[in-house]
Amino acid sequence: MRYLFSKATKARLVVFAFATTLSLLIGQAGQPDPQPSLGSAGGGDFSSFDPAPPSAGLLVEAGPAAGIQALPARPLDLLGEVITRPPVAQPRPPRRPAVSAKVHHRRHRVAGDPAGSHRAGSHRAGSHPGQAGRAATDRGVRRHVAVREGRDISWPQCPPNVGIPDLRGLALPMPEPGVDFVIVGLTNGRAFTPNPCLDRHLGWIRRHHVWASAYAFTTYPTRAELKRFGRQGPYRARSLHGRLSNAGYAAAQYNIRTMQRHGFATPHVWLDIEASSSRPWSRHGDRNRAVVKGWLHAYRTAGYRVGFYSTIHIWEQILGRARFGLPEWRTAGPDTAAAALGRCRERSFQGGPAVVAQWWTSRRDYDRMCPGHGSQRSMETYFHRY
Repeated sequence: MRYLFSKATKARLVVFAFATTLSLLIGQAGQPDPQPSLGSAGGGDFSSFDPAPPSAGLLVEAGPAAGIQALPARPLDLLGEVITRPPVAQPRPPRRPAVSAKVHHRRHRVAGDPAGSHRAGSHRAGSHPGQAGRAATDRGVRRHVAVREGRDISWPQCPPNVGIPDLRGLALPMPEPGVDFVIVGLTNGRAFTPNPCLDRHLGWIRRHHVWASAYAFTTYPTRAELKRFGRQGPYRARSLHGRLSNAGYAAAQYNIRTMQRHGFATPHVWLDIEASSSRPWSRHGDRNRAVVKGWLHAYRTAGYRVGFYSTIHIWEQILGRARFGLPEWRTAGPDTAAAALGRCRERSFQGGPAVVAQWWTSRRDYDRMCPGHGSQRSMETYFHRY
């Protein structure tokens, strides 16, 4: 069979076979693909299909409107017929899961204070802003049915051109709209000094209709204050302890008159017990306790409930083992919301229940009601609704 045909005949057969194959290819290219529609099973989305690879070659088809159009070539089987294959759908990339908003705070500890030291309303430490939105969930903290978010503010939220000379305002931001409660400082960081922006702070509270309460920074009386106020008041002035209690009583009365003058209604006042660089406490716990005794007596006589803001470490440094059994506002210092709420479960520093937990950053003081204290009844005990 190898020598049956002449060279000319063989050439004509090759040309004929080539022409026949070419006509078949052109005819097949003009017909629709005999493949099922993917309109329902494939979702009608062809954007995920890859075109034929460049190595498959190209055929040229003349179109009435588009002119010359390149078509991907189809492979041939051994019989010269065009093999039609449905395109292979590429899997779509999985959707990215929604990222939940979380509050992130770096941990800091104040040297010498395992519980964290803090001047309520001021910011001596902390290096990063943070958020504690009502919708945020902090790592390791279970959300409770009644979670009450709050802030505390005082002279640091004042402009830098107001305040006593060594405690000018820091122009820190006011609370964000949407918080449940605000605790407002009555002093400019020490006794017998008013918060210079109290009207501004109360105006914000009234506009936003939040729960509000007050706190007062307590300090040891100076010699001038002891001389002026120590010999008048409900305590006998013959002893040093009596004079110290009278001075504390007078300092609390000063704050009561400040609240009355500015129309600040609150059923409860927190006493801020912590160290002060400008008005240091004495080294004698019994003398310091005499001052606090006078503060308590003045507020209670005026009809206010009273509680304490402090930490175990600071309390024992200043007041020793004094136990009053009053509500506690506990701070974790420059830490996280989880650490602050953890304080609610720790032992008491003066024998009372944990009511408010606090943590803070360089820009804000954050507060939450401890578990079990977010009810309407509890809020009415410690705050006035504006």
